[in-house]
Amino acid sequence: MSDIAVTVRLFASLRRYQPKGADGPIAVRLPAGAVIRDVIAALGIPEKSTGIVVCNDVHLELTSPVQDGVELSLFPPLAGGASPAAGPGRVG
Repeated sequence: MSDIAVTVRLFASLRRYQPKGADGPIAVRLPAGAVIRDVIAALGIPEKSTGIVVCNDVHLELTSPVQDGVELSLFPPLAGGASPAAGPGRVG
């Protein structure tokens, strides 16, 4: 099997996983057939620390296949906002 190459941008608290001396996108090589979970593991990021993965304005799941040459954006889980039970104008 051949390898694929992707570029990864880390945002917010995930930037702490940026390789030392690197600034900007990270080049990652993976075996063909890799999925998003493999990219996250290759960067040493715990899965629970990654909340959103985006490629070409599309949200990807951990099991989504990775295509050669794409750029992925990784964001930590988002928090905040109103409780769904609170409803408009109510405090949850």
